Amino acid sequence: MNHIKFIAAITLLCSASMGFAQQYAPLNVVSEKNKAPTEPQKEVTIKNLGWMDQNKMEQEIATVNELAQTKIGSTIRRDLSDLQLLQRLADGSWIARDDYETQQAMGVVLGNVMLADFPTIFEWKVYEDKMGRSRAICVKNTSECLFPVTMLSRRMEVNSRPDVKKIYDDAIMLMEKHLPKLPYGGGIMYRLPRQK
Repeated sequence: MNHIKFIAAITLLCSASMGFAQQYAPLNVVSEKNKAPTEPQKEVTIKNLGWMDQNKMEQEIATVNELAQTKIGSTIRRDLSDLQLLQRLADGSWIARDDYETQQAMGVVLGNVMLADFPTIFEWKVYEDKMGRSRAICVKNTSECLFPVTMLSRRMEVNSRPDVKKIYDDAIMLMEKHLPKLPYGGGIMYRLPRQK
């Protein structure tokens, strides 16, 4: 009889200590009981630009064009010279650190150079995920996208002067596997002419 009481006491003690251990488990240990509920992941959707997006982009390009004309006497051409134009604007003191609208408008101009360089590969799209809605340059018929609208603004908002050509080249290299190649290992086949 004493053995039964002893076993019952041990069982009760073990279950109490297990409850204590579960209640006071370290916070960095994930168990089913203390695991945070997972949020449903929003799927990525990629859509065509709506007329409001297109209209906004035209206004943004006009803003950058007007700024370039008045400050540096140049205009947007939708070619590689726009990279120099953007660099001069970024290097000047004409755009306030918190002027996100103009900074992002410069990103639209940057995206249009990408599009001009690879018109059969890239297209402007609306990219939506759990982080929100963005305009992106995407490889046609894929979910592979670049986000030029914020490529300059993220650097400028922390008072960093972006190297526009390097940002452009690095972005293009991220998409290298999708880009046309010159024969005999000649590298990427760009549409816009490069200076030798």
